[in-house]
Amino acid sequence: MSISYTYIGEKITESKEELALILTELEKKEESGELSVRLKEKRLELLNFISEGLLNKGTYRVESLEQWISETGEIGWEEGVSLQYLQTSINFVKNAIWYIFEEDRLNQSFSSATILYVIKTISPLFDTVTSKLSDVYIKHHQEDWEKAQEVVEELSVPVVPITKGIAVLPLIGEIDSDRAQLVMETSLQQSTELDLSHLFIDISGVPVIDTVVAHNIYQVVHALELVGVKTTMTGIRPEIARSVVGMGMKFTQISTKASLHQALDDIGLVKELNEY
Repeated sequence: MSISYTYIGEKITESKEELALILTELEKKEESGELSVRLKEKRLELLNFISEGLLNKGTYRVESLEQWISETGEIGWEEGVSLQYLQTSINFVKNAIWYIFEEDRLNQSFSSATILYVIKTISPLFDTVTSKLSDVYIKHHQEDWEKAQEVVEELSVPVVPITKGIAVLPLIGEIDSDRAQLVMETSLQQSTELDLSHLFIDISGVPVIDTVVAHNIYQVVHALELVGVKTTMTGIRPEIARSVVGMGMKFTQISTKASLHQALDDIGLVKELNEY
């Protein structure tokens, strides 16, 4: 291997302090601010991989590099550093490297072949770092999205306890097959955890009741009956009632009441709450 490559690799390793100062100056020109101490330390560790690649014909310790990327991405995410700024700050390393070799370049100490070799060695490394840092952030965004979806789903099927053994499940919005499955799973789970004997399902917030929705509701009510929970459906608006009758559907197998207030009054709960 040419002595030029050895010289370049060793000088990069030996010039960490100078490179750190150069990187700080480059960051000051950015409006986004500076990286934390931890990220600056991780960025300087990248110089070890660059030196290694120059000294070993572009070969890196892949597992070590991937671990470095994972750790750096995790720190960036934890500290709220944007992916774009993290990638930009890391790419400053290339500029800093060219800077410390400026005198050598002006003196033409290196041949064109050497410069080309350095570029061909460094560029793939930075491409890998940029790509895999994106993967780390995408993974966290996906996890956050899934957590948010879980919260939304939980809020979309709120079983609200009223008194011992009695609760209300107010449904709002359309009920497709997926949501019906969620309603069934949540109502069964909550009925068991709350030791319910009676669950009122209020559908005043459901805009449309068709044959599919009706079937889904039947399934939920039947499942609850199997675990010993009596179910009453409330909140059937006049237009929904007309639509149901017009389609020939019957709710004779399900206990229904015009409103939740009426249903609670029929079991004496309204009077009990008023006295309380």
